[in-house]
Amino acid sequence: MIIDCHTHWGMCWADRDGDDPSRWLAALDAYGIDRAFLMGHAGMVHQDRSKADNDTVARIAAKTGGRLIPIASAWPQMGRAGVDEVRRCVEHLGMKGLKLHPWLQGFSTADPVLGDMCGLAGELNVPVFFHDGTPCYSLSEQIAGLARRFPSTTFVLGHAGLLWNWRSALEACRQPNVWICLCGPHRRAMETLCDRADPDRIVWGTDYGFGFADSIRYRLGLIRSARIAEAVREKVLGVNALRLLRQ
Repeated sequence: MIIDCHTHWGMCWADRDGDDPSRWLAALDAYGIDRAFLMGHAGMVHQDRSKADNDTVARIAAKTGGRLIPIASAWPQMGRAGVDEVRRCVEHLGMKGLKLHPWLQGFSTADPVLGDMCGLAGELNVPVFFHDGTPCYSLSEQIAGLARRFPSTTFVLGHAGLLWNWRSALEACRQPNVWICLCGPHRRAMETLCDRADPDRIVWGTDYGFGFADSIRYRLGLIRSARIAEAVREKVLGVNALRLLRQ
């Protein structure tokens, strides 16, 4: 089983296909990917489109028989309304996690409303995915600080530090509630992370969907060619994602 833990319903896809995921799913089929976590795009770029984008992601996922797993987003700048949006997405739309992008959305990990969101995610038992690896708001060590503050919440470093911050991601996942998603580091970094981090808290993703470019072939090629124990690769490509979903 292969589960892509980091994809987006990109604005270009929405513009072309509306709510029809058939061509999007065809890309997964081409590479034998069984399921994917689907995150928004428009709602992470435009604060005033956040709620509508969450509705769109949930609606699209509902058309796929469980293949696409909807992940919400919200803005700390919305104040209490942002916290309420997280609750609405999980309790009423059935979304399975929260995706936050401090660098793109422009907020600090010290934001008190962000803290409320992270605490609520722990109460609702859903993971919080963060874009990580980008200064000044999205460094892996900053997300590790949140993990220390909210030990009952599961945090996922969405890019495992990217190409340059992956050593910080390795340090961050010393926190028992921090997971890493291999969606950004180079192959040697992936090998090191799989060797030194907890192999039960590593997942894989492609960032597919921001545009029409085929990022799946490249990301899948990296994980398949990396010198990783086959048992660990199997966990990273699918088994751990089911555990992350509590399935």
